Amino acid sequence: MMFGQRVEATYSNRPTSAGREAGSALSRRLLLLITVAVGVFFYWANSSEIEEYTRSDGQVIPSSKVQIVQSLEGGIVQSIEVSEGDLVQQGDVLMQIDDTRFSSEMGELKQRRSALMAERLRLIAESNMADELAFPDELVTANPRATGVEQELFYTRRQQLARELDVLNDRMLQRQSELAELEAQQLKRRKMVEPLREEVELATKMTRSGVFPRIELLRLNSQLAALEGDLAVGEATKVRLQSAITQAGSEIEVARSGYLLTARQRLAQLQVELSVVEETLRAASDRVARTLIRAPLRGTVNALAINTPGAVVGPGQPLAEIVPTDDGLVIEAYLRPTDVAFVKPGADVSIKITAYDYLIYGSLNGRVERIGADTITSDDGTEFFKVVVETDQNFLGSESDPLPISPGMVAKVDILTGKRTVMDYLLKPIRRAQYEAMRER
Repeated sequence: MMFGQRVEATYSNRPTSAGREAGSALSRRLLLLITVAVGVFFYWANSSEIEEYTRSDGQVIPSSKVQIVQSLEGGIVQSIEVSEGDLVQQGDVLMQIDDTRFSSEMGELKQRRSALMAERLRLIAESNMADELAFPDELVTANPRATGVEQELFYTRRQQLARELDVLNDRMLQRQSELAELEAQQLKRRKMVEPLREEVELATKMTRSGVFPRIELLRLNSQLAALEGDLAVGEATKVRLQSAITQAGSEIEVARSGYLLTARQRLAQLQVELSVVEETLRAASDRVARTLIRAPLRGTVNALAINTPGAVVGPGQPLAEIVPTDDGLVIEAYLRPTDVAFVKPGADVSIKITAYDYLIYGSLNGRVERIGADTITSDDGTEFFKVVVETDQNFLGSESDPLPISPGMVAKVDILTGKRTVMDYLLKPIRRAQYEAMRER
């Protein structure tokens, strides 16, 4: 009985046909799942890329470096308007140099220019034969003495010309009157000479016949000769008077031309003088403007070479140093020689400023601008390549509440050198081992 129970127990523990089929289906599903998972993994490993970065340390530098402010002419410092550490805008006055000498020169040149301009307006009026001369109010205000002198000179010359022309016109009118009177006399003489000639001819015939006294014939001939002589003298006088009238007209024209020529010659000379004065005045104005020492850009006053008013500075002497604040942010990174082969200009860069927690404030994006041509050796003997990186923005945080980044801050620089698939990373140790194993003896 015990044997039968053991046999029954043995057969009761064996899997049935249905159980075996269920196990086989589960195994196939598991195998299929593993196969799919492996396939998906290989697909993902071959298609997914991981960015490769080269990391280095760096430092923030201003792109245009420190600006040295100088005085071109030098002089005595009249006032100092800023202190070290002040933030200044472009064009703000840093110092003022005493401008007494330059202002005096500029004032004299302005007076000279206004006098020349007044003379120029007078000469233009004379060249146009104008009867009146008026100056702009601003010119009268700038130099009342010069405008008064030029106006007086204008009317004096105008009156002198008018008197000269009056004399010449009177002379010409007198000659014209004499000529008209002479022509009337000549006409009268010509009317008298013909009848007298006829009378002489008739008297001559009658004298030959003995009926007219010879003495009377002689008297008639004498009258005719005198009248013809007066006609000849009158014609000569007429020619002389016509010549005098022509000469008087020429003298009038010469007087007018001389008046115009004098004005125009002086006007041409004055234009040259005025141009020279204008150039000199511009130079003097620049010298006066340069007595105000202004900030060339927005930045922080790093140092002042002069701290007391009354100090004397020489031409070209440095007066202040300004560190730019609005320059594009530039990072100077130090790259190991083993990494430089993978870094190219234009490569994308991620910069973390160590003064700000990048997990909170984020990082800056930028690009590689320049790579040093040769290595530089530091004081401790480390060799590195200098890489210049420029950021897309010069602040962290938001535009409404930016976090300032100033020169000298330390940065962590991650330079994108390429991309590789996950499979490349997984196979890299195998390939390296295979490459090295095949070279062993």
